[in-house]
Formats: sequence, C-alpha cells, structure tokens
Amino acid sequence: MTRIDFYQLNPDRHRADKVVCQLCQKAYEGKQKTFLLTQSPEQTTHLDRQLWVYSDDSFVPHDTELSDNYETPILLNDQPQPDCQRQLLINLAESIPDNFAQYERIIELVTEDNKQQARKHYSFYKERGYPLNHHNL
Repeated sequence: MTRIDFYQLNPDRHRADKVVCQLCQKAYEGKQKTFLLTQSPEQTTHLDRQLWVYSDDSFVPHDTELSDNYETPILLNDQPQPDCQRQLLINLAESIPDNFAQYERIIELVTEDNKQQARKHYSFYKERGYPLNHHNL
C-alpha cells in the first residue's frame, strides 16, 4: 500500500523550493525514480533551474519530459504522467493524480500558502485507509 508523508515546513527555517530540491537529491541518492508533480509550467521551470544550482556539491539528474532514449531519475512536470513507472511522487499540485496508488510513496508539502489544500489531500488519503505520516521540519 502506498505510504503518504506530509512534511510541514516552518516558514522561518525552510523555503519550499529548497526542501523540494533536497528531497529530490535524497531520492536520487537512494535510487528512487521520482516524479515531481508541479502546480504550473512556471513552477516546473523554476524548480528545473533550482535543481541545477541549489547546491554546489550536488548533482541531481532530472528532466521535464519523458524520453525514449533515457529514463531520467527525477522527472518534473505540471501534468500527471499516467505511465511513468516511478516509485516516489512529490505532489506540489492542487489535486491528487488519478494514478496516485501506483506509487510506493507520496510526499506532500504543507506550507503557509497551501494549508487548505493539504487538509483536503490528508482527508482524501485518510478516507481511503492509506497510512499517513506527519513530519514537522
């Protein structure tokens, strides 16, 4: 069964985009194929740039499009990918993708800006009996 983790960010200590980059790096180092579902094309572009520059001593291979020639460890896009065969979903979108249960694990970030959305997502998963974990950062 899919494991769901909610990470509540303290706005005084964490920027969401930096936490996303750290989560992607950790997933890459753990050899977890990851799909980062963003809210918009603009957020995709921003996070694409951030993954290249957020840390001088890291490298997180990623792409914004699926390729027939190479399966990137981290895929980010604002459109759900029904057949992307990934283990981890980092969901930054307002909605939960229809294929959420195909992932082994889902991470949802809770920020000052998306508390209502996070509550809806939490309720959605809870009503369906998924194991939920909450982490304060």
